[in-house]
Amino acid sequence: MSQNNALNQAFLISPKALHLVLWKVLQIRHKRRVFDERSTDIEYDWLNCPPLHMRKSIVVKANGGLGNKMRVLTSCVALAKKMKQEVTVLWVNNYELNCSYFDLFEPIPELRIIELKYIPWWNKLGHRLRLKDLETRYQDFDLQMTDADIVPLRDFPEKLLHRLVNADKIYVDTCEQFYRDAITWGCFEPCSKIVEEVSRRITEMRTDTYYGVHIRRGDNEQSKNISSTAGFLSALSEIIREEPECKFYLSTDDKGEAKILKKMIGDRLFHFAAGQKRDTPKDIQSALVDLLMLSKSQKIIGSYWSSFSEVAALVGDIPLSVVKTAEAATS
Repeated sequence: MSQNNALNQAFLISPKALHLVLWKVLQIRHKRRVFDERSTDIEYDWLNCPPLHMRKSIVVKANGGLGNKMRVLTSCVALAKKMKQEVTVLWVNNYELNCSYFDLFEPIPELRIIELKYIPWWNKLGHRLRLKDLETRYQDFDLQMTDADIVPLRDFPEKLLHRLVNADKIYVDTCEQFYRDAITWGCFEPCSKIVEEVSRRITEMRTDTYYGVHIRRGDNEQSKNISSTAGFLSALSEIIREEPECKFYLSTDDKGEAKILKKMIGDRLFHFAAGQKRDTPKDIQSALVDLLMLSKSQKIIGSYWSSFSEVAALVGDIPLSVVKTAEAATS
């Protein structure tokens, strides 16, 4: 080999190697900017993020109501930090929850939120077309997981992580807290309008020390049957006997329950009436205010089979006591 050829070979760099070099330079000199049409641009430092050709495509469709969606998002944040890359979240607006993510929370740097527009419950064709579109869009992803795949693995994050690491394109369709390693509920920052309403209610109550009460009714038959009105009254009466000056904050989707408790408990019970339509953005915002008010209490007296009760306790890192009938408690 001539001297000139040897010199030329020495300076030859493969495209992949060149990509790695350029990526490292960009990492040092810049921060990645994440944009959303509903938010101002935010800066997130991906200093240890894998180079582009090594990054995976992770898309998670967040299903269910407010509590379930929040559970899904905490998993997405934990997974993004573990994998050191952005996770795309499909925020579905439907009859279970119709409110823009950005009317509830500030952007989360680790996540890219894509909103799927609201389709009324009666528009069966619209729902079928959207389902078909999602199936077509992600049909070539080499790992596709639903609740049936996730539930057996949710207590074994290392097994789930093994499957994720060995896939390049990942699509998760769930309402579950599917990845539980290093979960943090501090990732949620409510938007200013929500924060102001929470502050207003606490000011009106004239106390920041109270018990939270969540009575779930609506279409939740399990909660109706197991967490009875009599059970809630018994639990609150016991607290009053021990703490005569205590206060309660009530969150419920049933006006009748609010009237019963107000009549029995009196002025020590605070309840801020609001609409209960899940397909109305204003009512979803009120639900988030309720959830945050519950999370700021010293303890929640909650409903059986309710993600709302559970998530409020997790957000506030406070005890949750679920009201159950005598039969359910002993089963």
